[in-house]
Amino acid sequence: MTGCIIFLSILLLLFLLTLVRVGVEFSYGEEGISLRLRLGRFHITLLPQKPKSEKKPKKAGEKKAKKEKAPQETSDEEQKKGGLPLPLMELISLAIDAVGQLLSRLQIDTLEIRYTIAGKDDPANAAIQYGMICAGAGGLMPVLENTFYCIKRRDIDARVDFDARESLIWLRLALSIRIGQVLSIALRLGWRFLKSYLAHQKEQQKEYQEGTKHGTEASNQ
Repeated sequence: MTGCIIFLSILLLLFLLTLVRVGVEFSYGEEGISLRLRLGRFHITLLPQKPKSEKKPKKAGEKKAKKEKAPQETSDEEQKKGGLPLPLMELISLAIDAVGQLLSRLQIDTLEIRYTIAGKDDPANAAIQYGMICAGAGGLMPVLENTFYCIKRRDIDARVDFDARESLIWLRLALSIRIGQVLSIALRLGWRFLKSYLAHQKEQQKEYQEGTKHGTEASNQ
C-alpha cells in the first residue's frame, strides 16, 4: 500500500511539473538590455551580468609554475569518420514544424512598447513618424495574435514630444510555455526524426548490399 501511495505521489508530482511555465523576459530602456529566464515563479538574470570581482595582484616573489601543454596531434586514423547525412528536405521540414508548433503554443505574457518621438527640430517629420508607427502597430497585432497562442497583456503607446531632441523607446516582452507542451512537441518530433533516420539507414544499407553484390559479380566475370 505504501509503495502504491509513493508511486501515485510521483505521478502527481510529474503531472504538476508539466503545468509549470518556463519562459524568457526581455526589456530595453534607459538602463540598457535586460534578459531573464523564468521557471515558475523563479527568475534567473542573464543580462546585465554582475561585475566580476577584481583579482588580487600576485606578490613579487611569487613564481609562475604553469607550463603550456603542446597540442596533441591526431592522426587521420584517430579522427572519427562522419556518417551519411539525412535527407536535407526532411530535416528542414522537421525544423519548420518544430518552430511552428512552438510558436503556436507560446504565450505572450507581457508586450509593452512606449515610443516617444522627438519633435523639436522637425515637428512635421515627427507627426509623420507617429502616423506610420500607429499604422504599423495596428497591422502587427493581428499577425502576433495569429502566430502565438495568446497575448495576455499589451500596452503599446506612441507619442510626440515637441520639446525633446532625441527619440526614446522602452520595450518589454515576456514569453512563456508549459513544460508539458515542450515535452509533447519534443516527443512527437523526436519520433518523426527516429522513423526518418531508421528508414534512411535501411535505404543506405540496401544500397550498400546491392553495390557489394554487383561488385562481386563483376569481379567473378
